[in-house]
Amino acid sequence: MAEWALLAGFEDIQPFREEADNGVIRIILNRPDRRNAMSVAMVGSLLRLIDGRAGQSAGAILLEGAGKGFCAGSDLGELAAMDNHDRGRFEADCGRLARMMIAHPRPIIAAVHGFAMGGGLTLAAACDIVVGTTEARWALPEVPIGLFPAWGLEGVSRRIGMTRARRLSWGIDRLDGPSAAQWGLVDMLAEDPAMTALEQAQRLAALPPSQVAMVKRYFAIDRTGQEADAAANSLFLTACADDAAKAGFAGRLSSR
Repeated sequence: MAEWALLAGFEDIQPFREEADNGVIRIILNRPDRRNAMSVAMVGSLLRLIDGRAGQSAGAILLEGAGKGFCAGSDLGELAAMDNHDRGRFEADCGRLARMMIAHPRPIIAAVHGFAMGGGLTLAAACDIVVGTTEARWALPEVPIGLFPAWGLEGVSRRIGMTRARRLSWGIDRLDGPSAAQWGLVDMLAEDPAMTALEQAQRLAALPPSQVAMVKRYFAIDRTGQEADAAANSLFLTACADDAAKAGFAGRLSSR
């Protein structure tokens, strides 16, 4: 079993680092009394942690929710108390968080149980691997209550395509785990998503970090045809100059 050390100084989240080489950082959204709704403090903490030294040096990052579910989206109570300027700033920070997660050099894995609603769904969609339960519920409920999904739809569209992302954005569908997996929001179904997600995080953390970052860099940008091949070729040649590739080539040559 992994041993964990608490990383202090963050609000509305509980981050832990695995005490091992290439350690996994486990981030628990920690507002169970508010269904882990995303507060200004929570989003600020996630930005500082994931983009800071701890996040950049992690082997992988695991994101999960405390209590009965993953995340219910933005804290509507906080939003209601803001003026439009502050609402815009908050939603822009949420969008920056999602884009940062997609472009981040380390793999990010979400463990989803209970529910992933609104911003909780788009937060999970920004992760590289999503593990969920069959009972978890997924929806974007903003439009039926007079709002709009203000951030993260790019990540949703990448996962499920434009047609399904548009349908989901209207808020008329509420998906269970198997349906979310069929649509592409969930990569793996598990009875214990936190344990399965941790296993995936540990496997990814054991890979050569530079090459893992190259995979993320490649898929963070939309490319097609010749441009995609040229980008992949450039990353391949960069990887060939890395010590991990040199060791692999040397092993192949010695076995010939």
